[in-house]
Amino acid sequence: MSDTDGLIGPRTLAVLHARKNLEIAAAQVVEMAQNVQDFGPMGTDELPAAIAALESSDYVDEDDAGARWVSRAFTATPASLIKTGEAGLAFGGAMFMLRSALAELDRAIAADDGTGPTEPGGTFSA
Repeated sequence: MSDTDGLIGPRTLAVLHARKNLEIAAAQVVEMAQNVQDFGPMGTDELPAAIAALESSDYVDEDDAGARWVSRAFTATPASLIKTGEAGLAFGGAMFMLRSALAELDRAIAADDGTGPTEPGGTFSA
């Protein structure tokens, strides 16, 4: 157990790690999206706008919201991605990693028992 675990609690630390994993996965989605010529076969009409919003996010809550929007707009199945070529497959792979990171975050938040900081600035409430 690290010093950080003792300060904020292991469950809160799990949320922090999950948020970091989501940040990494979101960056991969944005990077892989740069090579995709046509998002049409991969999702709804909102997919390009959702990716742009994710790319422009600056804060953790924006990453979370943007990632969830991209996930909702992405409707392709692994089998349907084969027709999209190498760039589409790479983007699809990044999308599945993003969904995994979102699921990890949801599990971590659900398991957090609130023993960590609960007020802005990382302080405990009275």
